Amino acid sequence: ALPSIVRFGYLQRFFQLGADVHVSLHIDPADNQSAIKKRTHMMTRLKSEISLEIKAGTDRTIAFNQQLHALLEEEREDIRLGRERIFYVTIILSVSSNIEEEFQAACERIEKEGFEGFHVREAYKEHDIGFQSVAPLGENFLHHPIEMTGTALANAFPFTNSKFSHEYGVPIGLDFYTGHMNKYDAWEDHLVNNNMAIVGTSGSGKSFLIKGLIARSALFGIKHVLIDIEGEYTATVRALGGVSVRIDENADFHFNPFELEEEEMMIDGRIHAVVSVKEKISDMERLIITMAHLHGEDRIDAYAVSTINDILQHLYEVEFGFTADPDSLYMVHNEWIRDERGDFLTNRTKRPQPQFSHFYDRLVERAEQDPRLMDLVMRLRRFKAGGTAGMFDCQNTSSLRDVPVLQFDFSGMAEHSPVRLLGMRVLLEWVFEKFVKKNPRIKKRVVIDEAQKFLEQEDFAMFLDNIFRRIRKYSGSAVAATQDFRKFADNDYGRAIIQNSSSKVLLKQDKNDKKAIMDIFQIEEREFEDLMSFTRGQGRWSVGEE
Repeated sequence: ALPSIVRFGYLQRFFQLGADVHVSLHIDPADNQSAIKKRTHMMTRLKSEISLEIKAGTDRTIAFNQQLHALLEEEREDIRLGRERIFYVTIILSVSSNIEEEFQAACERIEKEGFEGFHVREAYKEHDIGFQSVAPLGENFLHHPIEMTGTALANAFPFTNSKFSHEYGVPIGLDFYTGHMNKYDAWEDHLVNNNMAIVGTSGSGKSFLIKGLIARSALFGIKHVLIDIEGEYTATVRALGGVSVRIDENADFHFNPFELEEEEMMIDGRIHAVVSVKEKISDMERLIITMAHLHGEDRIDAYAVSTINDILQHLYEVEFGFTADPDSLYMVHNEWIRDERGDFLTNRTKRPQPQFSHFYDRLVERAEQDPRLMDLVMRLRRFKAGGTAGMFDCQNTSSLRDVPVLQFDFSGMAEHSPVRLLGMRVLLEWVFEKFVKKNPRIKKRVVIDEAQKFLEQEDFAMFLDNIFRRIRKYSGSAVAATQDFRKFADNDYGRAIIQNSSSKVLLKQDKNDKKAIMDIFQIEEREFEDLMSFTRGQGRWSVGEE
């Protein structure tokens, strides 16, 4: 029998017993006229019982019978007006396990708990035909139907699985109902990409999840880079043997976003080094446009954009002579060195690289002949070395060490400073060149905490979206974590980032985000209400189709 009120997906609870469960629903349409007559008869009997109790002066079941009468009357009217249909439904489940203790525990849970108003009956002396009535045969030899409305039947679906099917992966958490340890593998073959989006209110467990994901993944040899806005991961990084780099105007580390690196591609099972000069020119064009828009109310015009591209192309391909050949990035000396395996290698040194001041000086030369470019010169002047935002006009003094996790800590920079936002953009550019494009055999993850900061300006949002689209090509995974989901919901690039994440984690949510969460994550109202009731550390995971 069903309770009078059922929750959405109420059959899901039978898949959370800690054992293997098969469920079959056998559905036959009922005659609506007979259903109306049956309810009329029941209502008449209930009225008589209520009248008798009133006359006898007792009130033991009056309230219950009155409530039941009202429910039957409402249901009868729904059937009469065609708002509801009635079905005869037989719900049969089998429980099995190759571990006897697990099997007994699941059976006891069914018998003791009753599942919130469900009456569960054992197929006494009919186990053989009961077994044939469930999957895979699914023949209804057990004819024990219950009468059910179409609404109650529809609420039985959909079913979800509370345990990922990943054979390998990091232990990421316990299923709330069954206690199963879930193993999560972002690189699982069936996933479209390796990316993840984490959404939760302050205090919901977002930072703890990131720390756990990084710490456990490091044991599996997965390398990490962390963009840390508030500096809250420093202790975890150091405990893991990682390196924490504090980013501010006085830092000893210098990062040149204009530096060109060869990328390593897996072709026919072998690693080949290639240089994508055109792609680098395109990346730097977007960076300079971003810098120009940081200090200008209107966007630069098509002529300025074309000039930026022209200068960059001449700078990289003509002045510095870079080509698709990786050797074009190096100076080759006439000496040989022997590595630890005894192989002889040429002694190569990286050639000096372009930097922002090279571009800016050539822009100034053009602007002297073409006044239309003076506005662009004025916008970009502060980014030259010695300017108020010139900390990234430099040659690299930093190299990437082989550590489990590298953290870039931006907590030392003013919260609303455009230079901090630019620094996050520059460091992600540097990470993509030095970390993501290297070692295609190694799994790597880039974690951006408080990722909504990138959505405050269109150019930054476009860049972050581009990272999420391109990183899979290099066996990489991008993770965007946020406690301000509305910025993602209100931004085209933010929504694209969510959609380009095969793994999505929803922690405790704010009621003000209800419509956006339901729309973008395609969940029902009842499911969102569950999210609002989550305690710290509880989350809803969606991984591919699971």
